[in-house]
Amino acid sequence: MTPTATAAEAPAFLLDRVAYTDAGWFGREQARLFARTWALVGDARAVAEPGQYLTATVGGVPLVVVVGEDGVRRAFHNMCRHRGMVMLAGAGACRAIRCEYHAWRYGLDGSLRVVPQRADQFPDLDIDGLGLLPAAVAEWEGLLFACPDPAVAPLEAWMDGFAGAVGSVRPGLLPQVAAADIPAACNWKLFVENHIDVYHLWYLHALSLADFEHRLFEHRAVGPHWVSYEPRRDGDGPTGLDGGNPPIAHLDERDRNGLGAHLLFPNATFAVSAEFVITYAAVPVAPDRTRIELRVRAEPGADAEALLAAARSFIDEDIAACERIQAALASPWFSVGPLARDHEAPIAAFQRNVMAALDRP
Repeated sequence: MTPTATAAEAPAFLLDRVAYTDAGWFGREQARLFARTWALVGDARAVAEPGQYLTATVGGVPLVVVVGEDGVRRAFHNMCRHRGMVMLAGAGACRAIRCEYHAWRYGLDGSLRVVPQRADQFPDLDIDGLGLLPAAVAEWEGLLFACPDPAVAPLEAWMDGFAGAVGSVRPGLLPQVAAADIPAACNWKLFVENHIDVYHLWYLHALSLADFEHRLFEHRAVGPHWVSYEPRRDGDGPTGLDGGNPPIAHLDERDRNGLGAHLLFPNATFAVSAEFVITYAAVPVAPDRTRIELRVRAEPGADAEALLAAARSFIDEDIAACERIQAALASPWFSVGPLARDHEAPIAAFQRNVMAALDRP
């Protein structure tokens, strides 16, 4: 349970409006935070067989994750070593990675295999030194993470303590049953700050999350990350998020009768109910634009469309609120008043973590 703060410890909103509107600030976030941190990029089951791949942009860096002929999953910078063209898009399967510009071709292990007209146009080419630049890839519970920096600390070290703090949920035991990319006309931090804001639950989600007892909301920091839980109201029966789908079999009684909401810093948000596990990563696109990558995991046989609708019932409310704050940020008179002592304290902690990342050289 969150300890009670004294008046002297009341949290303060630490970021100026330029942090949500300025292109230079956005660029520093991309280079110093996202390009050096693990990012949730997809479902590991979709990149499991030789030739399967998916692409993502992390910190402004195009990446590709691909399974080699040896069955090993690897990540590379998705740029041809000749003229830098992005080569693959979306997800799928291939037998080689080919650049359409000049037909340079790479093996699934990233090695350069074919250079057209090599003998007469590139007689001194060091083909062994022109393989795809490596990136980092790792898996946790069926969720695929990548980082442009191949020397990033292991994912397990980054997540230290997080897996044990989110209760009994094991996302890797559930298949992904639905996904959606949702545009949001707001800065990515507004969406994350909304996610970790307890105060708004009574009001913005008065209907969509009405079946939960917000007075008993528990939350705490786990390193730079954040975990929470709130129980269902006694005697109310199934929650408004439950739609008659198979309950998640491996959840313990506590997690079946409540809602977990979590943040894997900086931008991977989670929600866990009796029927689904959702991840909804706030992927920065521009200072005032974000793409919410929503993925839903549930028991086989679940109604994917119903679960997607249940997830969006509160996510769409969150996006609408964040977009209205972003609109207000255009005003030079924009300011933020006092924060709720306990319910908005996680916002100040999140902002401190962002600023610490940006102070890195």
